[in-house]
Amino acid sequence: MSKLTKFLAIMILVFLGSNIVNAQCVPDPDCVDPEGDGQFCPTEFTPAIEDEYYEEVLTIIIPIEMEGITIHHIDVLSIDNVPPGMVYECQDNDCSLWPETPKCIKIFGTPEIDSWGEYKLYITMEIFMDLYGNPVSLGEMEDSSSVVAIESQLHADFEIAYGQGAILCNNEQTIITYTGDATDDAIYHWDFGDNISVVSGEGSGPYVIEYTNSYAGMDSISLYVQETPYTSPLITEDFMVDYCLTTDNIDDKEAYAFYPNPMLDVLSIKSSSFENARVVIYDLSGKEVFTTMLHQEVTTIDVSFLQKGIYFLSMINSETTVTHKIIKK
Repeated sequence: MSKLTKFLAIMILVFLGSNIVNAQCVPDPDCVDPEGDGQFCPTEFTPAIEDEYYEEVLTIIIPIEMEGITIHHIDVLSIDNVPPGMVYECQDNDCSLWPETPKCIKIFGTPEIDSWGEYKLYITMEIFMDLYGNPVSLGEMEDSSSVVAIESQLHADFEIAYGQGAILCNNEQTIITYTGDATDDAIYHWDFGDNISVVSGEGSGPYVIEYTNSYAGMDSISLYVQETPYTSPLITEDFMVDYCLTTDNIDDKEAYAFYPNPMLDVLSIKSSSFENARVVIYDLSGKEVFTTMLHQEVTTIDVSFLQKGIYFLSMINSETTVTHKIIKK
């Protein structure tokens, strides 16, 4: 093989390799518009990860007409709020869309470090109506239905060994366990708040904690992790703190019950050991949203006014308090 032939062969390989890396997007053949009112595919982008190459193809099909007006074509003028380190590219470097013709736009690149979060894409388009075969501008419109989520390399997840349900007992020691993906070389920024005393633990833990007073109410624990060059998002877990009953405190394990849980419009409380007790329901912020008194063995409460979500129900008498998590469907 001559030197010229070898040189040309190498250039062809380099050219083909370059075009494979920077290949134009291809519309998704499964993206169809059976109702003829336009289509975006996919409706949800797959998540990207910071500092890792990412590529997603958005297929767009515009309708023949909108609001009774025949569409000539639509120009994509810009896509704003693309994640840092990423760009977009129209198919064949042409951002004009034609009715019933699938066209793709590629979002690609390597998200910058610490760029994790959600990015709503703002796609600005100019619409042209068809007037006897000629395009006439109807003005600009913006679509913001597409979102790119950037996930972090590091995660600060942790688990709390709750005493009863989702209650952290202020009369017992509690274990906190890190469940993320950082190593022992990482720096762990724990925030246990003002009421908690750390009995043992360092770094990733596990930690043994306890309350230094008889605090009851809402509290939280937070953590973020640093391991060069990455930093995790801050993770915060909120919980209710209260005194937890043990079998030594209750003669009958069936002394009280809440049902149904989850509940719809009615919650029943059965109690043989909490007569004349006060019942309080708190939301996740610790705000009192309902209170009543127990005067009989079974009390029925109308909870239809509550929004769907998680609540805490406390029964309080002169001797003790018991708290449980309840769920409104």
